Amino acid sequence: MNEKTQTLSLKCRPSQLVNLNTFLMTLLAIPVIILLNEMLKTQLPRIPVIQHELSYHLYRLPIYLSVLAGLNIIYQVLQVRCTSYEIGMEEIKYYSGIFKRKLEFIENYRVKDYFIERPLLYRMFGLGTLVLYTSDKTMPVLRLEAIREPEEKYNILRGFVERTRREKHVFEIDRS
Repeated sequence: MNEKTQTLSLKCRPSQLVNLNTFLMTLLAIPVIILLNEMLKTQLPRIPVIQHELSYHLYRLPIYLSVLAGLNIIYQVLQVRCTSYEIGMEEIKYYSGIFKRKLEFIENYRVKDYFIERPLLYRMFGLGTLVLYTSDKTMPVLRLEAIREPEEKYNILRGFVERTRREKHVFEIDRS
């Protein structure tokens, strides 16, 4: 392989910790669904007005809710799993989407500012969010959510940005 086709890039993807709220809400919904099931079994036969077709579906309401909660968890996990970032020497690539894949490109010289967020929960797992402010029209803010070692990714990206700006003779002008 020649030197022109070899490029240095750094690939990362968000952690499933992003879905913690979904996991916890589903976990809290389980006792509610069980309670609803017990209430329907005891209270529904006492209501004579409800037709047979409706009572059939009301008895199965907890099953429907359980399936819906399970599908939601699967969707959220797949959504995070199908998201990835690639920081290259020339550009940043952002892959997303489950059924309709989307690939966004941001040229490194368009990155204006960086910001790292490290909430307590993320710090406990060695994660953080690297926020990039860019001059890109389609994506002015790119959040590399819940990635491992965000400071390392920041340092690598900063080096790439400075190198690209020097090579392309790009200078930032503030209009303030």
